[in-house]
Amino acid sequence: MYDVTIIGAGASGVMCALALKEKDKNLKVLLLEKNDKLGKKLSITGNGRCNLGNINTDVSNFNSKSDLSNFKKALEIDNFKFLNKLDNLNNLESYYDYLIRFGVLLTKEKEYLYPYSMQAISVCKSFERCLNYLNVEIKYNYDVLKVSKKDDVFTINDDIKSKIVVIATGGKTYPKTGSTGFGYDILKSFGHTITDLYPSLTKLKTDYKYIKDLQGVRVNAKTSLSVNEKIEKQETGQVQFTSDSLSGICIFNLSRDVKNYLNENKTVKIIMDLVPDYSNIELQNYIKGFSSYNISDALSCIINNKLAKVITKELKLVNKTIKELTKNELDGVCFALKNMHFNITGTGDFNTAQVTNGGAVLDEFTRDLESTKCKGLYAIGEVLDVDGKCGGYNLSWAFTSAIIAANDILRR
Repeated sequence: MYDVTIIGAGASGVMCALALKEKDKNLKVLLLEKNDKLGKKLSITGNGRCNLGNINTDVSNFNSKSDLSNFKKALEIDNFKFLNKLDNLNNLESYYDYLIRFGVLLTKEKEYLYPYSMQAISVCKSFERCLNYLNVEIKYNYDVLKVSKKDDVFTINDDIKSKIVVIATGGKTYPKTGSTGFGYDILKSFGHTITDLYPSLTKLKTDYKYIKDLQGVRVNAKTSLSVNEKIEKQETGQVQFTSDSLSGICIFNLSRDVKNYLNENKTVKIIMDLVPDYSNIELQNYIKGFSSYNISDALSCIINNKLAKVITKELKLVNKTIKELTKNELDGVCFALKNMHFNITGTGDFNTAQVTNGGAVLDEFTRDLESTKCKGLYAIGEVLDVDGKCGGYNLSWAFTSAIIAANDILRR
């Protein structure tokens, strides 16, 4: 009989096991993992650099169908800041403290938090060493098929008995790493509600006529998400172009609800201001200074050469110089620089998206993340209906939710 069994040895599951055993070494903790090693998804996060968090972690950077602001207030009553800043730890314990104690030295790059090694694999190795040191039992290559409960005892696959079970299975993204969504089925079997699930932090597909000509281009832009001709969200940052899609952090942060909009047959567009630091008038005055240049060359003084050629082709001005433009044509050139439109036809799928939009409804759990449907059942990390923007927010939720659950289990 185990005191606590954690299903899933990803970021949240490992952190929960470590937080439990560090405080109570006599606790009998079992970690179940369907892969042959822990942290398979963690090892590839942040392009292998492992963006562990963000010092600008206001609740507005997270999404949920539940009220996260109320959840945050409830947590702070217990003197545990759900969203704490690296530079304001004081006497409040946050997941940053745990990372440092578990062998992950931290560094900041702008607002982003990384391991000092800049290697995700080193984070996984540090976790692995600490699990061994604290004598956490781990069963690898173990596939959980069902979980049941009788007389205050949970049974997993008819062969493991446990007083408490923690679901840390992740969402549906990157299923090749083990995140197949089976945790949702476990929670549903105990009466929990699972929201509709969509890929988030993902590329946006477009049928833009010249998209292949832009493959490989990266540009900093003010980017707007338009739904049925109404601006819903805006982001400023880098956009990357592929042969059929828009990508990059800026696009990822706008992608969350796009699949849902398209399913509702709404018209979705991305509108880019390629020169957000300059007004239309300033651009016109600048461009006029190159009166003998053809349009493409003049625009190449401002934006990427490939973009300049595409805009020139789209406006059908390939053979004209600046001085040959009519006033309306010059207005059109500057408008294109400030309002480049891309019709969106689809998104990346769960195989390529970074995080799942949706999950187990947070309102069906206590502020300590224990199920209100089944005593002794907890859920943490991405399996819950909480997802963050790109930039370390989702890992901060994984670690923080794990510690919240662990602290509650230790108080039992």
